[in-house]
Amino acid sequence: MDLLGTLAGTWGDGTRPKDLYASTVAKAPARWVPTLVQGLGSSDKRVQNGCAELLSLLSADAPALVYAHAERLRDRLAAQEPVVRWEAACTLGNLAHVDDRGVVVACIPALAAQLAHESIVLQGHSVRALGKIAAAHPGEAPGILEALVHAEKHFAGSRVGYLVEAMEVFAATTALQALHAPVERFVRRHLASPAASVAKKAARVMRLLGRAAPKATRKKPSALEARAKAKRARVKRA
Repeated sequence: MDLLGTLAGTWGDGTRPKDLYASTVAKAPARWVPTLVQGLGSSDKRVQNGCAELLSLLSADAPALVYAHAERLRDRLAAQEPVVRWEAACTLGNLAHVDDRGVVVACIPALAAQLAHESIVLQGHSVRALGKIAAAHPGEAPGILEALVHAEKHFAGSRVGYLVEAMEVFAATTALQALHAPVERFVRRHLASPAASVAKKAARVMRLLGRAAPKATRKKPSALEARAKAKRARVKRA
């Protein structure tokens, strides 16, 4: 099969990267890894994007095979194509636990820099990758936590949910207990977030920390609100 040729064509049912992964790549990963790495350097943007996505999927199932080409993936963090960059971030995160040469750890500054990017997708993948690196390499966790907290200004509105969710790694990893206090300080600020999804994530992290999230207190209605409520009740009974 001409995998790169297929990726260069029109993507549809059966020819999208996720479909090709299930039908072809996942069945013989060792065979296809060199082809996918080669495709990252293609002049065809569609081929670049497809290979980046396929390598990302493969890194979750066969990280050792993909890690052999970790340096090429590291270089893709600076690619012009946004898809290639965020798939590279995702892939490197998946490789953190097999990073015996320190290639992924060396990518921490580049990943942290992408937290300020305007693309929410690139931000999200970078946050998750940094969280995975922190879990796999506890010695790097303090610096990663500092970078995540410092990046809060770049995560407006519900986008900050990515950072709050990343705190689950620090809360759930036994080796990172020394960081629970700063994690709690960060998360506690978002318990009352107007974005329900963010508040829910914050409460989950607090439970992982063994801290019960404060119960929401019901605001006592004002005299005006009480009269309006009583009037509505009278109208309803009439």
